Parts: sequence; C-alpha cells; structure tokens
Amino acid sequence: MEQSVHEQLTARLTQGLGQAAAGQLVGELERAGRAAAVLALLDELREVSVKASAGAVETLPELQRRGGLSDVVAWLDLGVALAESSGAAALKYWKDSPLVLGLLEPAMRGAALSLALELAEDDPNVALEFFRRTPELLTALPASDLRAWAEACAELARVEYVLGIEFVRQVPAVAQALPLDLVRPWIRFGMKLVTQNSLGKTDYVGTLEFFRTSPAILSDIECRPVRAGVIDVGSVVADRSPQLAIDFLAEAPALLRRLPSDDWRRRVMRYAPLVAERDAEAAVSYMRRCPEIIALLAPTHPSPLEGEGQEGGKFEQWFTGGMEVLEFSADGARAYFALETKKALASVEQAMSGVPLRKIARSLKLFAQGLCGSDVAIQSLPEMTEPGKEPPRATVSADGRTILLPSLLRRYPTYEENVRLYTVMAAHEAGHLEFGTYALNVATLADLVADVQRRYTRDSWDERDVREKQVAPFAQVSPVAQETVRSLGQLFALYPQPGVIRDLWTVLEDARVESLLRHEYPGLRADLARQAQDAIRTHTLTQGMTVREIVVDALLLLSTAEPGTFQIPDSIAGVVERVWTECRTILQPPATAADVVRVADRMYVLLDELLKPVTIQQQTDVPKQEPEQALGVGPQASETQTDRYKPVTNWVYRGAMNPDIIGTKPGDVGESGQSQAPVGTEGSGITASNAPGGTREGSKPAPTASGVGLADPHRMAGTTPDSAADQLLNVGDDRRGAHVPASPSERVFLYDEWDGLIQDYRSRWCRVVEQTAAEATADFAELTLAAHGPAVRLLRRYFESIRPPGLRRVHGQTDGEEIDLDALVRRAADRAAGAEPSDRIYIRREKRERNVAVAFLVDLSGSTSRQLETGSRRVIDVEKESLVLLCEALEAVGDQYAVYGYSGRGRAQVDFVVMKEFDERDRNLPARRIGAVTPLHQNRDGAAIRHSTAKLLARDARIKLLVLLSDGKPLDDGYADEYALEDTKRALREARMAGVNPFCITVDRNADDYLKRMYGDVNFLVIDRIAALPERLPRIYQRLTA
Repeated sequence: MEQSVHEQLTARLTQGLGQAAAGQLVGELERAGRAAAVLALLDELREVSVKASAGAVETLPELQRRGGLSDVVAWLDLGVALAESSGAAALKYWKDSPLVLGLLEPAMRGAALSLALELAEDDPNVALEFFRRTPELLTALPASDLRAWAEACAELARVEYVLGIEFVRQVPAVAQALPLDLVRPWIRFGMKLVTQNSLGKTDYVGTLEFFRTSPAILSDIECRPVRAGVIDVGSVVADRSPQLAIDFLAEAPALLRRLPSDDWRRRVMRYAPLVAERDAEAAVSYMRRCPEIIALLAPTHPSPLEGEGQEGGKFEQWFTGGMEVLEFSADGARAYFALETKKALASVEQAMSGVPLRKIARSLKLFAQGLCGSDVAIQSLPEMTEPGKEPPRATVSADGRTILLPSLLRRYPTYEENVRLYTVMAAHEAGHLEFGTYALNVATLADLVADVQRRYTRDSWDERDVREKQVAPFAQVSPVAQETVRSLGQLFALYPQPGVIRDLWTVLEDARVESLLRHEYPGLRADLARQAQDAIRTHTLTQGMTVREIVVDALLLLSTAEPGTFQIPDSIAGVVERVWTECRTILQPPATAADVVRVADRMYVLLDELLKPVTIQQQTDVPKQEPEQALGVGPQASETQTDRYKPVTNWVYRGAMNPDIIGTKPGDVGESGQSQAPVGTEGSGITASNAPGGTREGSKPAPTASGVGLADPHRMAGTTPDSAADQLLNVGDDRRGAHVPASPSERVFLYDEWDGLIQDYRSRWCRVVEQTAAEATADFAELTLAAHGPAVRLLRRYFESIRPPGLRRVHGQTDGEEIDLDALVRRAADRAAGAEPSDRIYIRREKRERNVAVAFLVDLSGSTSRQLETGSRRVIDVEKESLVLLCEALEAVGDQYAVYGYSGRGRAQVDFVVMKEFDERDRNLPARRIGAVTPLHQNRDGAAIRHSTAKLLARDARIKLLVLLSDGKPLDDGYADEYALEDTKRALREARMAGVNPFCITVDRNADDYLKRMYGDVNFLVIDRIAALPERLPRIYQRLTA
C-alpha cells in the first residue's frame, strides 16, 4: 500500500529529528501547502548526496525557529543546486542559511534565494558567497539594484569564480565609491589587468588587487564626476600597459588634489582620454605634470572658466602643442608632456605669465656687482616650503657671494613692472652687502652683550617670556655666556622676547640700507618709492595685534612712507613718536650696522619702559585693558596675553636677513650650526608679506608621494622627478651641468641628453657623480716606467725639447730692456737719407708659454677587463700604462692636464672618476690613483664628455683639448644603438662649438660600422694593435698640440 505524502515526509524527518520534532514540522508544512514540494526536493537531494540530504533535514528546525519555513521550497531548491556542483558548498549553505535568512527582511528572502540560485548555474561558491553577504549588501545598496549587481557578479563568475567571489566581497565598498552606471566600466578596467604569468597561464592577481584597493582610491577623489574620468583613462591605459594603469590609479588622488578646483579637475580629465587613446605613457606623463603646469600658467584663477581666453587658453595652448607632437612621434609626446625636453619647457615658458629669473639673471648679476663692488652670483630660491610655513624670501647666502631671488615674479600685469621689482629686490640685497650688514663683527658689541646679560636674568622673565624663550633656547645666562656670543642671533636670544628685538633690528637695518640706496643711487629712488607706495597701499592692521606688534608695524610704515600717508591710532601715538624720534638717527649716512643694533636695543628698553604704565582705551565703551592687550581692533577672545609675539609682516620687495650668520666670520658657524640655516624660520622675526602680491611668487605644488625607480622611464632612481618650476625656472645652462648637493666625497651634476629620435634635449636627464679615484701603491707606475725605460727617456727628451724657453727676445719694439743695434743702424741710415726714421729700436724680453689645457677621458667600462690576444694583460692594463707614460711626457712639456675615467650605471649614476685634476701638482698622486683603477660597469659617453668639456671651459688656456680613449661603442641602461651614437655625436659637437677640440681614440677593431657616424664631426683614430697604445699615445698628443 502506497504511503501518503504525510507519512513519507514524517518518516524522512523522523530519521534525523525524532518523531516529535518531525511531526511538528510536517504539520506546519502541510498547513502552508508545501509538504509535497519539500518531500520531492528532499528525494532529489538524497539522490545527489545522502550527506547533503541529512544536513538539510538537520537544519530544518533552526530554519523554523528563525521564521524561514515560508521560503523553505526556494531554500531547498538552492541547496539542491549547490549540492549538484559541490557537496562542501551545500553543507556550508545548510549551516549558514538560517542565520542569513533571519537577518533579511521577509520580503527580501525570496529575492535573495532566487538570485543565488541563478548564480549557482555558473558557480556554487560564488552563489554561496553572494547569498551569505546579501544582508551586508542590502545595507549598502537599494534593494532594486541587487539584481544588477548579481548579474555583474555572474559575468565575472563565468570568467573565473575567484573574481566573482572577490567582487561580491567588495560590493559594499564599490557601491560607496561608484554609482551603478560606473560599475561595468570599472569592471572592464579591472579585467584589463589580467596578464600571463611566466608559465604562460592566466594570472588574475592584478585584477583581484584592483578589486580590493581601487574602491578606497576612488573614494579618495572627492569630485564624483572626476572618478568616471579616472576610470576611463585608466581603462584606456590598461589596454596598452596594465602596470602603467595601476601606477596611474595609485597616483590619481594625489595628482587631482593638487589641482586648484573641481572645474580644473574636470577639464584635465576631459583631455586625458584624448592622449590615452594615442599613447598610454604620454597620458600618464600628462596627468603627472598637469598640477605644476596649471600652477605656472593659471595661478590666479581657481576655475578655468574664470580665466577663459587667458589662463584657461594658455593651458589649452600647451595641451594642443603636445597633441601636435603626438601626431608625429609618441616618444616626442611622452617627453613633451613629461617636460623632459627643452622644447617642452620652452612651450610652457612662452605661455607662462610673469618674468622668470633665468631671463634676467645675467643683467641682475651685473647690476648687483656694480652696486656692491664684489663678484656675486644670482640664484633662484628653493621653491618647496613646508606646509603651513611662509615661502623663503630674497636673501644673501651665508658666504655673502650669492643673492637668492624668487625664481618667478608675476605680481604686476606687465613684464617691465615685474623686472623693476626684481631690480629693487636685487638692489636691496646688494645694498646689505655694500653697506656692511653682513660685515658686522659682533666683537665690536662686547659692551652691549655684557649689558644685555646683566639686564636680563632668568628671575626677570615672566610667563610670557618663558613661553617665547622656548623658541630660542640659547639664552641660558651663565658666566661664560659672553664668550659664546658669536652672532647677532645668539645676542638676540639673550632677550626675554627675541622676536621683538629681531623685528626692531630688521626694520631699522632695512631702513638704513634703503636710505643709503636712495642717497648713493638717485636712479633707484623712483623704483624704491613705487614699491613702497604699493606696499603701503595694501597694508592693513591685523586683527588682535598687541601694542608691541603695532608699534613695530608703525616703525615699518614710518621708515618707508611719506609723512601723512597713514594714520597711527591715537592711543599709542605718543609711544610711537618717542620711539621714532630715537630711530631717525640711523637714517643719517654715517650710521653703521653696529649703530642699528645699539638703537634696536635702546628701542627694546624704551618700549618696556613706555608700555608698563600704559593702558589702552577702546574706541567704544569697553573697559580698559592691560598694555599688552590688543588695540580694540579685534574680538575680546583675540586680546588675551596667551599668544607669543607675532612677527610683523615686512614688505615684499625687502628680503630676509638671518641674524645667525651676521657677526661671524665666513664659514664660522655657531654651536648649533645655524649659520647655514634658511632664513625666516618660525619665531625668528619679520615674515613674508601676506598682502595681495606679497606672497611668494611661483611656488610649486607638493610632489606626488608615489615611489620611483629606474623601471619608470620618467623618474630617476634615488631622486624625485624635477618639478616644472625646477626645470623651467632654473638659473643656468643645464648642458654645462647643474651642481646639486651630494655627500662630502661626491659632487653631483645634472646634464641634458640629446634624443635623436625626437630631435630635442632631455632636460637635466643624466646625473654625473664625480669622485676622486682611490689610491694604491706606486708599484704599477714604477713597473711600467721600468718596462718602457728607453721609450720613457726618449719621450722625456723629446717633450722637453718642444717646451718653449722661459723668455724670448722680441726685436723692433718701441720700448724694451736693451737697444736693438740693427734697428738703430737702420734708423741712422734713414735719417741720413732724409726718410722718416722708425722709433722701433728696442728689444723686449717676453715670457713665452705653451698655453694648452688637455683633459684625457678614459673608458672604464666592464669591457676593458677583456684580455688581449697575446699575454695575460687586459685592455684596462694597457690604458693605464699609456696614461702613466703620457703623464711623464706632459710633466716634461709643462702643459695643464687632467686625467678622468668614466663608467655608467644608468642615467641616474654616471660615475666620473678623477685620477688627476688640473691644479694638482703632486706627481706621485696621479700614478697611485691610475694604478688603483679597475673596470667598472657600462659607459654613457655623452654625459662624461659634457662634464669634461665643462671642466676644460673653466681653464684659462688658448688651446683646449679633450682626448677620449674608448674601447668600443657606448652602451648603458636605456642608452644603446642609435640613441647612444646620436647623443655622443652631439656632445662632441657641443664641445667643438664651445671652443674645445675633441680627439677620439678607439681600440675597437670592429669600429668601422659606427665610428664615422659617431665621430664624423671630429678627428679620431683607430688603433688596431692595442699593445702599441702606450708608445703611440704620447706621439699622438705631440701632433695634436704642435
């Protein structure tokens, strides 16, 4: 007899749950009309997996407890689908599903089970993950969007189930970062990061990492519409280079934050795909440089719409120039947008507003030298400043040999007005040099130092003083303090309020120098007056200034403005009048820098005396305040005495003086080494102007924080990429080498490099590291001289014979040391014959010299380690022997000479080894260095040639000769074939055009295929038997200098 559904279902459930529990469940299922469906699904499940079927039965009571029996059919249906593909997935499902359904709203349970069932058709693990995370998804998504996200998940699962699982896990983060319409473009971007591993198998690591990290990166971009642009550009870049796309995405938030507004961000991202569609690397270069370009071209408008036709148009002009280059050369466009070439920098300079210092640095140098009467250099100030701190101001270097000015000025709308501002700035700093500001000897103030120490003891400091002394902790009064005061900075630190005395001194010293400039150079008066008027016109009292601050500010105005052009508050007019009367003495020509220090000290004391009994009455009916409270120009909260003295704002055309380097001898630093510190540190006195036009011009935005390495063609290992301002506004000729700071044992120079493919220089591309060669014993040199004994003696005799005598007798001169008898006889004969007699009847002895400077540049690449065909000697050994013999010959003839070696480890490390410098006179030292030389790495000829040329151009010689000794074709990282040949050829041509005569010697027997192309513009020689080099090299030199 056939059993009923009730009996079959009861029997099935009793096996796992017991009769009582089974009966209760069956009854509830029958009342809901689901008993037959449940029985059918359990039978189907048992056919698939007995274990999975038992798991379902055991889970039913928990499902009932959580109110899930209303969806039991869909629940079992999903379980069957999972069990058919993965028993393990089904068991996990039974375990977790009651809790998941309990967390869902009843209305959403069916939809969740249905979507998971659809996903199970592609992969059970993805379906299970989606179902388990549905409650979390619904907290981040509208319920109506759940299907769309599930469909996207299904598409990924069909490719690889791991991608589907990771996508599900990241859906909440993605939903927070992107609207639904950007999800599929985002997925397409990620899928383009799929690569092949070394075994030829598909590698999804890049895509998985993209899913995990990109939501946070995109969320870091505040403007949501811009996120779509980042995805579009990244996706296009990923088509060409997945790694470059990852780098771009990582850098995007920082790059976009550096743009001034959302309008600029949208514009930049609108243009980026146009570049990316043509070349991925060019697009990334474009994005990396846009913040700097906009800062240079459009500094005044936060929105491109405000500057339409001006700043906005200039940016488009720069962009259009890059797209035109891209039409013909992808490499050229990459260099253009990365600002790596001279043409790219020129295009920015052409579009840029304002006046770069480099354009007028030479004229300012001559002008400053004419004022101060000494040889001073003009250099640009560093562009970077710490966040929240004022940019550096015009100043003089610690050694007094360099005037540092802003790299760019655009305060005024016209070129001429900005040039006049540069002129006034340079005049002010030159005036400080000319009129003794930096020549002050603190020893002449010994009596003042002693008086200050007696006057201010620790017992006299109040709470305010102690707070301020934390800024200048030097003032620890002691019996030996007088001996340790070596600079004005240390003297000022003895005062309870160092900021006040520094400001008084700065205002008065600037006023003294400016008065002398007006008196000594009438032509400067109009420009000085113009700058003063502009500064005063934009000057306003700061809210909440204390009495001392307002008095110092009034002194600044009185020392600059014409009488009656500004008003002093009545409440302190008497104080200001007393102080200014004392100060006016420094405006008389006899006043010196020492007088200013003494007057500043008296003013400090006078302020203390005058302000003690003073109370300040506000203009309105407000109770009287203490003397140090504000003048009634700000809210009560700002008038407390808790803040330190705030330095007064100086005029923009006046530079910054560092008292820490004044009063010391050049190079004599204090115990803290402050004499080399930059000017204008916190608490040290007057700051840069914050008035309109008073801020530092052309300051550069912060660089990106992304890592750098040689794998990135736009970066240099161990360095950050040069900013647009660094390259564009750098004062000097980069091809002659820009010296940059390095370790004490090394000197680092940056040089351009010629790219024949784009027909332009890559700016500041190579880093030449100059260092002195190590020393060994003299054994190598002694053995070489002994082995070539007869040849050495012959060479010395020959070169000594061509050395000119010390003096020569020059006949037929108008004056001299003795009478030329032959000329005297001819004169007498001419006179007797009635002809005009000549007065050239003297003999003069003139010094005669061989005016020759020669630099020998030797290839030290690894290829010089190869052995010769005969014997055990290497190429490097023969080169070293040749140099030893050559040095003997050159010492005999007396020419100026230097010996250098070079090798390359990429453009970031071109080693330049000094074996002998021109001015070294120790004959044994070069021999020991030559003996220690060993083969190094590769060879980057162009940079080494340029550095040698720069050294030769610094020599005072009529004939300048560069002899290059190489064993083969130039080769280095990123420097090979046509690129290397073209750059070497260009470097040799540059040397010849600069007045240096290059001569190239190669020992490469197979050089015919490239030698004429590389050395075609200069003389060269191929030595096919390298063993003959030691004897031939001195003779070659003799012919070159004959």
